[in-house]
Amino acid sequence: MFAGSDVLLTCPYCAALARLVLPETQEVQGMITWTDGWQTAPDLIRPPRITRCNACERIFWVGEAEQLGILHPGDAANPEKAAWVNAPEVQPLDALGVQQAFDEGLASFTDLELELRVLLWWRNNDEFRVANAPIGYATSSEAVANMERFIEMVTDSAEDLLLFRAEAQRQLGRFADMEQTLGGVGCSDYWPAKSRLLELAKTGSRKLDVLFLPLGPDGQPVAGTEVV
Repeated sequence: MFAGSDVLLTCPYCAALARLVLPETQEVQGMITWTDGWQTAPDLIRPPRITRCNACERIFWVGEAEQLGILHPGDAANPEKAAWVNAPEVQPLDALGVQQAFDEGLASFTDLELELRVLLWWRNNDEFRVANAPIGYATSSEAVANMERFIEMVTDSAEDLLLFRAEAQRQLGRFADMEQTLGGVGCSDYWPAKSRLLELAKTGSRKLDVLFLPLGPDGQPVAGTEVV
């Protein structure tokens, strides 16, 4: 992989071309971390792990696609690579797309199901990543069922996943269960996140919220990174 270049892929089903855009740098300024673990920033490029083919519209894991080669920035004027240059970019899935992935059987292993459960949870939460969201948490039966299955899957998991589990329980309004889950989080690295979730639960809040804002050298939130 070459940062700042594109990887040319072919759809596993119809062999249509697609370009996977790689970020030029992993150093992203202004990163906001949300209580569900998702991170946003103005210039963040996150290559999707799963996508929909632009031609046949089937969903596939990007890692399972055949790689044809690398398209470097200087190749745009190369007539021999015109087809590569014009290939559509690999796009992330929205909540409907992730649900389609389940319907098409892409959660065939436990690890893949878990990844898709988290992704579906994030995509269902996206509409609430604004200040003063009217509800602030997903209420559809499909979103609730997804969170319940995720909570079940990570019952006895590592502490980082227990934080995810606790947040899902908070969004479902199961505060006593959330506190019990957080009892299994003892690593000092996770104490700030644990304290934040307990603080929100104490107020009875089920809303998706900001976990951490980026801080400047003075320890204060960086100007311009507020949620709007």
